[in-house]
Amino acid sequence: MSAKRNHLGSHCPRLLDGNGLPLLRLPDNWQGLAIEETFIPGHAECGPQYTDIPLVFIGLNAQVKRWYRSGGKTIELTAPPPSFDILGADYERDYGRWEGENGNCIKVSLEPSLIRRYFPDEAHLFNLETRFENRDDQFRHTILQLVDEIRAGLPNGTMYAEGLSLAALGWLNSHYKVKGTDSKSPGKLTLRHQQRIDDYIDASLSTDITIEKLASLVNISPSHFFLLFRLVYGIPPYQYVMRKRVEKAAELLKTEPERSISDISIATGFSSQAHLTKAFKRYKNQTPYRWKMQYRTTL
Repeated sequence: MSAKRNHLGSHCPRLLDGNGLPLLRLPDNWQGLAIEETFIPGHAECGPQYTDIPLVFIGLNAQVKRWYRSGGKTIELTAPPPSFDILGADYERDYGRWEGENGNCIKVSLEPSLIRRYFPDEAHLFNLETRFENRDDQFRHTILQLVDEIRAGLPNGTMYAEGLSLAALGWLNSHYKVKGTDSKSPGKLTLRHQQRIDDYIDASLSTDITIEKLASLVNISPSHFFLLFRLVYGIPPYQYVMRKRVEKAAELLKTEPERSISDISIATGFSSQAHLTKAFKRYKNQTPYRWKMQYRTTL
């Protein structure tokens, strides 16, 4: 009788805070990568395990020797962070053992719903190559930026976090996808597409603009839209929308000086007056208050 097979990662429980909630909590209606912070045991072993979706495990601090046996072959892994493992949807192993120090890791699950949403033309083909002890500073940095953003409560807005998710997903697709699964190339952002995008953004600055919504306007998958947008506009969608919000706020501060800065920040889609001030200083090199006072004295 064969041993029971468990879903891979079940030996690493999700880390919880003092209230029994996940230490890394995704916001409601989250549309990005499914990520969680899990525990890495310093001393443990497990029997047969399998994946049914691609997984990425990014160690944060643990230095653990690992032995994995698959198909009668055992591999020994010793590289500490910042290395990370990628496991394809068809990966399975017969046995695993860990010896070292307890630690934490970030587990990234590439759920089918996410792949269907962002790669609709190739969702049935999508898979990643199983590769251990990868060193890829750009991918790791993007994921840790996303983790920090979620921990902070999305201070830069949903679109920024969604953009980080898409950037990480696109990087995995470009660099670690199983060979031979390329689909047809994406379409183009025509001048008509660009006008439709700009019109929508201008009319929706006070709302939560998402990459998925922008992509739907021109009937392009979100992943391809993200790449095409950067190619055409020279910056990611998040930065483009942020610029538009700052410019609109600057206009309102100039033409409607009776309105409070807090009210204008809400009207232009910023999460708070502090968020507007931070963005305004970045793009205008001064605070909204100083900008407002400057034009009030000239009127």
